[in-house]
Amino acid sequence: MSDFALVRQPVFGGTGSLIGYEIRFNDADGSGSFAQSFLSGTFDLVRNRLPAFVSTTREQLLADAFLVAEPGSVIVLLPSWLTPDTEIDEAIARFIAAGGVLAIDEVGVEPAPAEAFLPRVNWVRIDSRSGDPATINAICDRITQQAPKGAIKLVASHVEELDQYEATLERGFDGFQGTFFSRPEPLPAADMPQSTVAAMRLMGLARDQKISDRQLEDVIATDPVLTFQLLRLVNSAALGGRGVSSIGQALRLIGRNAFLRWLAVAVAAARKSKNGVDQELVRQAVERGRLCEQLVGSGRDSGTLFLVGLFSLLDAVFRMPLPEILERVVLSAEANEALIDRTGPYADAINFAESYELGLFENASEIAKEMGIDPSKLGEYYTNAISWTAEALGAALDSQEAAPARKAS
Repeated sequence: MSDFALVRQPVFGGTGSLIGYEIRFNDADGSGSFAQSFLSGTFDLVRNRLPAFVSTTREQLLADAFLVAEPGSVIVLLPSWLTPDTEIDEAIARFIAAGGVLAIDEVGVEPAPAEAFLPRVNWVRIDSRSGDPATINAICDRITQQAPKGAIKLVASHVEELDQYEATLERGFDGFQGTFFSRPEPLPAADMPQSTVAAMRLMGLARDQKISDRQLEDVIATDPVLTFQLLRLVNSAALGGRGVSSIGQALRLIGRNAFLRWLAVAVAAARKSKNGVDQELVRQAVERGRLCEQLVGSGRDSGTLFLVGLFSLLDAVFRMPLPEILERVVLSAEANEALIDRTGPYADAINFAESYELGLFENASEIAKEMGIDPSKLGEYYTNAISWTAEALGAALDSQEAAPARKAS
């Protein structure tokens, strides 16, 4: 792989707001990766102006590795096994004096050596799988009794099920992270905005080479909101500032695959919500689409890769079963196989994305090799997906805010 690869995983507050990210690096001990990511600008790009939880080692602490970052931008996760000594105490004192924020990572049932630092830390992360609610409460009581009242904030990690979330929320945890938030229960009664349904149908038409650009333009023109959104999207900075005045011109300028991509972004961005979990799901879906799109080769089409990546999370985005969503759009048989059965030439792209997003870098690297993708490019692909999505969704959301109201018939 490259000198460093990283992945970010969201940390949500009790109201569903996004309060930060955990950033994980591909090397086991983090040596050098944080510094490289910071100096390259990747770290600040990925944390998106929010605090970033980053694991550390004894060596990094002694080397003052995190002093280069803006105070408060990094919440350093001390490993629970870290034992106090004079050198560590002095390094921690330097970090705190510079405005640094500390956390203790993965505190469990048994007291850990790093709990000696509790009077000096702001956060403690507890594995929500450590036991039943009574066990979790006992861990919390032990932590809060050793720290100044109200000084410690608690993060529940590995939240995978509803009962884990409810138990830690009831206890008063301040932060939550885990796969539970990327696969909420679908609501069969949920529905989509009409413009979203129209856009999804257009995806099927746009993939049909028998349908001319003129026919597509005529269909899109019947929906003024969608027309406005798409023109705003294709006029974004991603096109280098070239002006586009009609859907037909957009199709001719950017081609069917890029047009499909922008259509897919409009679909994802239609899921409006002030809830940070929902917003992060939309962002993750588009990021996954862009990440998968870059895995071209061995006969895989980039447009299909984008759609497969994006649609693999749309059930969570729209709170609808995926088969019901796929009924509204005509994707290729290979795309449907990948999404429903995890078979066919595009299934590995979803498997890769899921592994990478979980920080399973070795597994992701092996899948990439099997796909004929150079593993050293994966970190670049991921950061490209984040920056592209930020730009694309910014244009999509701007178009929603400024979209003209539909006239009553």
